[in-house]
Amino acid sequence: MLDTGLTWLSTHREGLAFSLCGAVLALTAWTCGLITRTVIDTIVKEDCDC
Repeated sequence: MLDTGLTWLSTHREGLAFSLCGAVLALTAWTCGLITRTVIDTIVKEDCDC
């Protein structure tokens, strides 16, 4: 069972690496978007005389 899993991982290594890079890129973009929205909301609230 373990040998089969290791064989599968070694044959699909490039696809897994590509998927992992895509996931990291998506998470980074989401985090940057969240930070940007938070900063913009903070600036808008400070300028508002509500």
